[in-house]
Amino acid sequence: MFGFGIHLQMKPGSNNPFATKAIPTALLILCLAVFFWASQRVSAAWQFFAAETITQNMHGADAFTLSGLDQVTIRLKKALALYPRHPDYLDLAGHLSEIRASQPGVVGREQRELLETAAEYHRKALLVRPRWPYSWASLLSCKDKLGQVDAEFNRALNSAAALGPWEPAVQLQVLRSGMRHWDQLRRSERALVSAKMSDALKMQPREAFELARFYVRPDLVCGIETGQSQIARWCRKVLQ
Repeated sequence: MFGFGIHLQMKPGSNNPFATKAIPTALLILCLAVFFWASQRVSAAWQFFAAETITQNMHGADAFTLSGLDQVTIRLKKALALYPRHPDYLDLAGHLSEIRASQPGVVGREQRELLETAAEYHRKALLVRPRWPYSWASLLSCKDKLGQVDAEFNRALNSAAALGPWEPAVQLQVLRSGMRHWDQLRRSERALVSAKMSDALKMQPREAFELARFYVRPDLVCGIETGQSQIARWCRKVLQ
């Protein structure tokens, strides 16, 4: 009875065949798991790179074709299936949905659903990367186009301005959304947009001025010294 238990005990320094077999097996399993994980990430990154390249090419040509959008969608779906929480993938998916919403003939319910989908992608990206100004600017763009000037709109406006004060695209989105919905903004958001206009006139005066002229907001640009004769002439004309 006791002899059986003693027989199974291994003396110090003796070779345990079970241990010598188990260690290499465990290492092999670990290596295979790491290899599988890495291959999934590489595959997802490749699909995302291809989708992003196609999107950038369409932006450069200012031509978003249906076939091009479909190619991006297919590749991006593969990337998200492999890495569903990657913020870059989510933001590109939101951007793609917003592009589809802006295509000719896309109106009404279809357009609204595409914009809501885009906004949801950006919200998911912000859960992973909450301090990324471009995600906030993209969410702001969706809220802007949906006409949803609510607490989330205000948060996106403030967050984009605070986290990307010198990012040109972020800066212009804050100005665009702020001026488009000026009458619905609170006093604090109006002050923020005014301050961002002052900054933008130093960094990208032409683009900022074009927005002010489009929305007929001389009060946001006139009186600010920019050294731009075109702005001075416009101010004299509209304020007469």
